[in-house]
Amino acid sequence: MEGFVTQVSTVLSNLGSSVLVMVVMFILGLVFRAGFSKSLRGGIYAGIGLAGLNVIVNQAVAQLTPAIQAFSERFDSNLNVADVGWGSSGIAFAWPGLAFVIIGILAVNAIMVVLKLTKTMWTDIWSIWHGNVVGGFVWAATGGNVTLGVVAGVLFLAIGSFIADWTAKDYQEFNGLPGISVPCTVNLLGLVAKGFNKVIDCIPGVRDIDMSPENTRKKIGIFGELGVMGVVVGCIIGVLAGYEYGAVLNLGFQVGVMMVFLPKTVSVICEGVIPVANAITEFIQDHFEGRELYVGVDCAALLGHPSVMAAAVVLYPLVILLAIILPGNALLPIASLALIPYWCGACAAQLKGNVFRIVLFILLWSIPVFYIASAMAPIHTETMGMLGLADPASLNSSLDMGGDPLGGLLVWLFGLFA
Repeated sequence: MEGFVTQVSTVLSNLGSSVLVMVVMFILGLVFRAGFSKSLRGGIYAGIGLAGLNVIVNQAVAQLTPAIQAFSERFDSNLNVADVGWGSSGIAFAWPGLAFVIIGILAVNAIMVVLKLTKTMWTDIWSIWHGNVVGGFVWAATGGNVTLGVVAGVLFLAIGSFIADWTAKDYQEFNGLPGISVPCTVNLLGLVAKGFNKVIDCIPGVRDIDMSPENTRKKIGIFGELGVMGVVVGCIIGVLAGYEYGAVLNLGFQVGVMMVFLPKTVSVICEGVIPVANAITEFIQDHFEGRELYVGVDCAALLGHPSVMAAAVVLYPLVILLAIILPGNALLPIASLALIPYWCGACAAQLKGNVFRIVLFILLWSIPVFYIASAMAPIHTETMGMLGLADPASLNSSLDMGGDPLGGLLVWLFGLFA
């Protein structure tokens, strides 16, 4: 049985995020009686939108990474932990507990929904990989204990269900996505951002700074437009990197493409998700006596607001600069730059799309994340090495999983049982 489940899990993971999302949305549509055509269309459009989003983000990051690296080298830094970014996702699909975490969280989530402990149905199958990475870390930290790894991974994801409940209304209203929640624990930023926003509201002067994309456009004209803003900021990054004028302009247009087209790809995702989500909502109303349940979706659905990429582009060089000047930090973020838009998307709703507040919050959030990622480097490296994913002789880590506060806490707690 275990071998069969592992084979099924491997097949699903090999499909990739876009195809997996399409399959899941199609099946959900059929199960909740959205109809064959609406279910198929919803799944295809959700997959197309996610694929387009990945292409744009990856292309932009591929262009920005060497520029940011050149920029950081001009400061003559001595950071010694390599950033593998989402390369750490390989842990999820290579460690022995993969299938058990997938089955475990689906079973636990079903029990939580039935017992009314959560409103979130974990339909975001792809994001389960985050829990599997935590499980892999615990597996390595406890000398190969698969059971402890599985428990840690499932616990990590189950906590994500609660966080999804607490942030769901914010995302539904701000992002125009009725009936959804985001179980991926990147939305932990949303909870913290709520408190941060209240603190900012109490500071005279600072609370009056409004850098929403709309207000920025009104004040500075065309330079507040997403495309123009992207080109300008991209050119500034190129200049700081020491590029020649031709490369500076090309980088500017690459960033401009990301700023303009990323929201459009997210709208395609929404075009596919919303009809299926509405069908699920109607089904629940008919069969669960008016009970409110949420459809768990990937955090990519939060990238559509204009403030997200506006803040992300500003943050790229600032996060690198922070990494260089932060005492005790050992990680130079290059590959993990792809995570920044997702951070911005996770807190934009709570910060009302105010670019100034998003940038300030993410910079403050990055400080503990850098220290966690640096402290996690030994176990991150050991896990990657045990699975043959990286050279164990060279320290590596990442901001996403290596620097995840909840994941780091669970790895430390379960490591006490080693």
